[in-house]
Amino acid sequence: MTPEQLAIELADPVLRRVFSAAALGAATSSEILSVSGLGAPQAAPAIGRLVRSGLLVQGRGSLALEDDALAAAAQSAARRVAEETAADQPDPQLRGHIRGGIVVNVPEQDAAARRAVLGHVARSTFAVGDDYDERTVTDRLQPWCEGGVLDAVSLRRALVDDGILARESGRYRLAAAVACAG
Repeated sequence: MTPEQLAIELADPVLRRVFSAAALGAATSSEILSVSGLGAPQAAPAIGRLVRSGLLVQGRGSLALEDDALAAAAQSAARRVAEETAADQPDPQLRGHIRGGIVVNVPEQDAAARRAVLGHVARSTFAVGDDYDERTVTDRLQPWCEGGVLDAVSLRRALVDDGILARESGRYRLAAAVACAG
């Protein structure tokens, strides 16, 4: 079962109630009726559909969730997320930190990861040897922050505090060590 098939099946409120009853331990049709609050005319077709889809298995007078189908759907979804993440951010050092050109996480405990994320932002945003005024720096950092964890001013402050942007007399420039690393 694919994650999409699982979502489609469980989008139906009657199927979802039957599935939930089975997940809570209801093992017979009568227990499913009792736990779900559904009548037999609603529950019976839903049980049949869940059995046909592979989400429920039917034994001698009992029903149970098909854990293997759920596990397979979860593994499929996890693989897809990992592939999409890798495609969106090919650099493994930046995965989970920069998504779609947005800073979604700035590592606090891992100094090397923090420096990699902030260094990437700086090298992608500023030219080596150019000076920028504060407003320009903030404006250039804004796209990295749309819906992210920092605003542009906080990102600018982090870049300065971590020595990635040098500030002197109200002017900013890419620090020499960061410029060489790119």
